[in-house]
Amino acid sequence: MNRIPIHTLLWLITMLFLSGGWSTAQHSNLPICTAPNEQLFPDIVSDGDRGAIIAWMDARNGNRDIFIQRIDAKGKILWKKDGIAICQLPGSQGWPILIPISDNNGTIIVWRDSRNGNPDLYAQRIDINGTELWEKNGIPICQNLASQDDPKAIADGEDGVIVVWEDWRNNRQDLFAQRVNGKGEAIWSKDGVAVYDGTGDQYDPSLTTDQTGGAIFAWWDISTPEWRVFSQRISADGRKLWPERGLTVCEANGNQGGPLVISDGSNGAFVVWSDYRNDPAIFTTSDLYAQRINANGQRLWNPDGIVICDQMENQQQPFITHVNHGIGGIVITWWDDRDVFSDIYAQWINGDGEPMWALNGLPICIAEGEQRQPKLIRDKSDGTIIYWLDYRGDYGNKATSAIYAQRIDKNGRSLWALNGMPICLADGGQMTPDAIMTDNIALIAWSDGRNGDSYDIDIYADLILLNSNITE
Repeated sequence: MNRIPIHTLLWLITMLFLSGGWSTAQHSNLPICTAPNEQLFPDIVSDGDRGAIIAWMDARNGNRDIFIQRIDAKGKILWKKDGIAICQLPGSQGWPILIPISDNNGTIIVWRDSRNGNPDLYAQRIDINGTELWEKNGIPICQNLASQDDPKAIADGEDGVIVVWEDWRNNRQDLFAQRVNGKGEAIWSKDGVAVYDGTGDQYDPSLTTDQTGGAIFAWWDISTPEWRVFSQRISADGRKLWPERGLTVCEANGNQGGPLVISDGSNGAFVVWSDYRNDPAIFTTSDLYAQRINANGQRLWNPDGIVICDQMENQQQPFITHVNHGIGGIVITWWDDRDVFSDIYAQWINGDGEPMWALNGLPICIAEGEQRQPKLIRDKSDGTIIYWLDYRGDYGNKATSAIYAQRIDKNGRSLWALNGMPICLADGGQMTPDAIMTDNIALIAWSDGRNGDSYDIDIYADLILLNSNITE
């Protein structure tokens, strides 16, 4: 007789006792928005009361607008059905980013906006009741006549926001940033300060707090013979604190790209990137490396970085979170081709740059088919929840994905079913999941094609109520 593992049984019992609007069936879940046409790229943030605020790009009016919704911990929709509009001006508004407010009274939303023709960046602040607190349709982050793309944003620690983006005002792709306070007032120069505006193009900016009102940035640069990852720190008043052209994060030969940066809890940062030093061709086989930089812009680990994974096959799409606010290091997840089809792996690197789990990472999911786009959040018991898009049920005739998740403890032990627990298995496929932790509840939202119309994508959500005992 086959026995159900105790951690799986506890998970099932927990789901049975959930109340309110949340569904326990992975084909049902909670509809956040089922308005006509596409709803895409949901972003989720805590509402400070065990619930969540979710924003998305919405095409119900023909062009793309920004809508937002709030739900409580029981799955009750708290605002208008299918969400409230943040901006419905002509042109396209999309790719919203939600920033938590330190007093838990609402959120700041940043988005890309073409109301003036070329893409600009705008922001809005709303309170916990969904009331707009800044100028209607948002305040400008940057309205320069050139294009602004790929925004990223973080809280500044004082109820404001810091935004970075790719900018074409100099007829090349540079990086600019702006800080806006809680009243919606720009603190730095109009249309932003240059993070980097030298020769060549700069790509994929990432940023994290420096814990003093400023930010630490990372990007990759093609102005050098080999593409390099750089970093810069900008103070709370908009001054560069590190070398004018940025700090070289890694000295090794070979190309580097796709950096992610996260605070180390000591006014410095960890940087993780895709590394092609062992690539036999050009951008075919990536490894993953990391570096730690202190508040003064000094590299604390090997000048060439430390290895996260250097298997011979391809490792891509790293995603990171910190341990104990960075003091305990970082946890990284990625997809990995070491077993022909991409699987999900993870590693914990401590503050001294030492791997704490298996060399080259722990297998999180090695199910049949492809697994892609892993992301992770930390739980409240020193563990980690990793979630991803999963194609194990796709054998080439559907090309649609489900969403799975796995919880691991601080020792890297999987707590849920082998190869993960399903979050959503609905037909039609799921895309771009995003998740947060609120107390002992993991809330996850995604775009969903279950209605069968490829031009009518909706927003769904679900929760996982965690047993607070990590030994489950």
